[in-house]
Amino acid sequence: MNKKIRTILVAISALCGIGITSCQEDNLEVINPNDQRIFENWRHVFESYWDGMNYSYAFWDIDPTDWDEVYRKYAPQFEGLEFGVREDSIAAANLFEEISSTLIDHHYALVLKDGRGKYWKLFSPAKKELKSRDYYHEEYGFEDIEKCIEHNVDLGRITNLAGGKFESGFAIWSYLLDGDIVCLGLNSFDITGNMNEELVEETMENYYALINETENLKGIIIDTRNNGGGMLNDMYLIVNPLLSEPVLFGYSRTKSGLGRLDYTPYSPMILTPSSPEVNPVERNLDNVPVVALADINSLSMGEITPMAIMAMPNGYFVGERTTGGHGPLSGNINDYYAGELENAAFLMYTSTSMTIRTDGKCYEGYGVVPDIEAMFNADEFYKGNDTQLNRAAEFIHTGK
Repeated sequence: MNKKIRTILVAISALCGIGITSCQEDNLEVINPNDQRIFENWRHVFESYWDGMNYSYAFWDIDPTDWDEVYRKYAPQFEGLEFGVREDSIAAANLFEEISSTLIDHHYALVLKDGRGKYWKLFSPAKKELKSRDYYHEEYGFEDIEKCIEHNVDLGRITNLAGGKFESGFAIWSYLLDGDIVCLGLNSFDITGNMNEELVEETMENYYALINETENLKGIIIDTRNNGGGMLNDMYLIVNPLLSEPVLFGYSRTKSGLGRLDYTPYSPMILTPSSPEVNPVERNLDNVPVVALADINSLSMGEITPMAIMAMPNGYFVGERTTGGHGPLSGNINDYYAGELENAAFLMYTSTSMTIRTDGKCYEGYGVVPDIEAMFNADEFYKGNDTQLNRAAEFIHTGK
């Protein structure tokens, strides 16, 4: 998710006022907005957008937005807004921002296009909501993480370090902390896509070897702070080798069909122990705490992984309440009539499915609440002192 949206953000220009023009008649009753290539005016774009959301949005039974009222209120306001008129394009963009501003899907993004198909305006309700939280902080880079690691290496707290960063931006690292805690961190779930890369192989082998060989192993920390998500299979590579029994951590259902409330049945979300024949972890870890470390910028798999770890009998979560984007994404609207759609006027990026936890509740738009709250301390962090990591280690060592 994040990779694509970040690409879009880079592509956005300050262009405002170039619309999508056409001299042809078009059928305003087209069911699938993905197929629309010709738009006459901003009212036509609104109709396509409203239809796409009406058919494909996965959260209508829990999102407080009255989508029918959105149509009644906003359709007349788009009337008369023409392409190629700067003031009309600005007015249309402001209306789309209002409409999408309170949607709970925290994967959600709406991108408007100009007449040449270039992105020129992006709306992200999640970013707006996150900035309203009193503990909000910006993401930090791998260079800042390296500074903290180097600080702890100098203190003698970190040894057996492996990892680094790819040109793509993907970073992964593993090490031994305080001689008895194995740590694995990654800024996106892109292990599977880079499994044949030497850096990834070495980092994961180091992670497994430290778990096997650390004689007085006290705990394991999985760090997904500032992690925007990625591949589900990566979580299995990280967590499944630590299990001796299956772990149910939630359920998911997919929007399916044209009805606003058409869904598939819920499917269980289960972590399954790796087969003994192929499991890279050779010791029983049932009595070893596994701690997820995540923050406000942990999204998608970056927060579903802490959710899964919390469901383990020996699992805990230290850090901050996460972003709240838990709906899995799969392909585009043509697969299930759900999720992402894109046409000549806009790109709408939204979840395909909805996730609930084992308590039966959906935390989309709210996030996962940690067992132990540890807030980001920017002053200390940028000096190399990672107070959140220290709190996770303190919990492992003391149980408090």
